[in-house]
Amino acid sequence: MFFPDNYEFFCPTKINSGKRALEQIPFELDALNARKPLIITDKETAKKGLVKKITGAFRDSGIAVGIFDGVPPVPDLELIRGLANNYRDAGCDSTIAVGGGAVVDAAKALNIVVSGRPEDLKAFAGEDLIENSLRPLVFVPTPLGTGFETSRFATLEELTFSSPFLMPDLVVIDPRMMTAERPAELISTAMIALAHCAEAYTCPAKNPMTDTYAYAGMRFIGENLANVIRSDDKDGRLALANAAAMAGIAFSNTPRGIIHEVGWALGDASGLPPGICMGILLPYGLGYRMNSEGYHLSDMLLPLAGAEIYVGTEENLRARKAISVIREMQHDVRDAAGGDIPLTLKDAGIAKDALAGVAGTAAGDGAAGFSVDDCLVILEHAWEGKSITSS
Repeated sequence: MFFPDNYEFFCPTKINSGKRALEQIPFELDALNARKPLIITDKETAKKGLVKKITGAFRDSGIAVGIFDGVPPVPDLELIRGLANNYRDAGCDSTIAVGGGAVVDAAKALNIVVSGRPEDLKAFAGEDLIENSLRPLVFVPTPLGTGFETSRFATLEELTFSSPFLMPDLVVIDPRMMTAERPAELISTAMIALAHCAEAYTCPAKNPMTDTYAYAGMRFIGENLANVIRSDDKDGRLALANAAAMAGIAFSNTPRGIIHEVGWALGDASGLPPGICMGILLPYGLGYRMNSEGYHLSDMLLPLAGAEIYVGTEENLRARKAISVIREMQHDVRDAAGGDIPLTLKDAGIAKDALAGVAGTAAGDGAAGFSVDDCLVILEHAWEGKSITSS
């Protein structure tokens, strides 16, 4: 087992998962000295009746709950200013984000504003500019998200925020919130989580704490994703929600990897869901790093395949076998989804002449530790469906 000379790990997030987990929210808020939360969600989540399940958990608590169910797909500064005024006028002292993606971005941005001053929002955009704890933030996942909900990151318009104080204080994962969704949406969320876990588990900056979260996240995704698509298994959906929460925490404590950066840039350029892009890129990005100094790809076989296969595979073949297991998982998931999930960028409709621009965006100024050429090699192999066996 890899043990670094020194490492840092920060996670302020408590996770409550399981049956009737929602009923624990009033108690947990009281422990955070919060008595008047504002629930934030979008219209689609509200229409499914999921907000009513949460307000029902407050029925005998004596806690007054506010509700805003109008978060749009792309929230903006005007929305946050209006929410902040409502929050303060109602005397709220905490936020409960129900759903994923834009809902949690809006909740995190709101929390910055109500924890300080309205002008603080732009001032705190950037890396580690939020240096103090914010007001209590609770996240209640549904099956759809971006994989960033439990992370240290948030975006709003052109602003990007990164701080460990943006991580939720509490994540409440309840099977009653795990509604059935379209396969492509579930796969996108799961593949973001798998990519984040895989890169956290194999990168040179990994440590025993990130390994713990990433290991469990990969196991849950590998064991449950295809089955959830085939049979809509509720326990499996709960496991996938746990995996996404764990992935965000591991991702927040390791550098952003090449698969994440290229996948996100590809999603922006193509309009495809970032998770579908990361899923396609995953075996190629890992293959490119297989012989790179400091990476731990052979370790990944254990959570992906289990102890029996890990022990039965020669050490020098474990990295290659782990990538093979991921490919098998992808084919299984694709079959479960009726063949609608692309496995190459060509099948996804990406033009080959767009790859150079995506590579340039992903590499940026090179500060992340990889170049345009690195990104382009992965993209070209993923476009053709041609394996990478070395760097």
